[in-house]
Amino acid sequence: MQSRGETHAWRWSREPSSLTQVCIVMDGSVADSFAQALLARTGDSPQVALLRLTDPAAAHAEWLASRESSQGRARRAENALEQTIDRLPRDSRLLLCCQDVAALEWLGGVIGQRVFFAQYRPGVDEELHLTAMTRSVEDALRASLTEKWGDSY
Repeated sequence: MQSRGETHAWRWSREPSSLTQVCIVMDGSVADSFAQALLARTGDSPQVALLRLTDPAAAHAEWLASRESSQGRARRAENALEQTIDRLPRDSRLLLCCQDVAALEWLGGVIGQRVFFAQYRPGVDEELHLTAMTRSVEDALRASLTEKWGDSY
């Protein structure tokens, strides 16, 4: 059974909350074991969500089709992907993690979140890679909090 806002093309591995500052978005090129290890490193932090795009091409095509079909209408209805991403706070960041980050960069335009990139490199020492990814999450969190609260956080 699928949760609200999920399709065959995406699913939440960690759902967002009103406190979410960073949503890690991964595609099928990222091993499930790596995603789970990264989630374990972030603990139960409500500031970090994780969205898996199981079929980025299908998600992109669906999003483009909904935008094209709504042109000329006064009010455009959101498609399922927009509804999914809209669950994130508007000022949250998307941290795109995949082998080919260019394949996911369009996600920043869905709702308008700022995008960070972290390339997934299979075959690289997993511990070193997890450490680098954890740093990327921390950098995105720091940027979000600095923008929101200045240097006083």
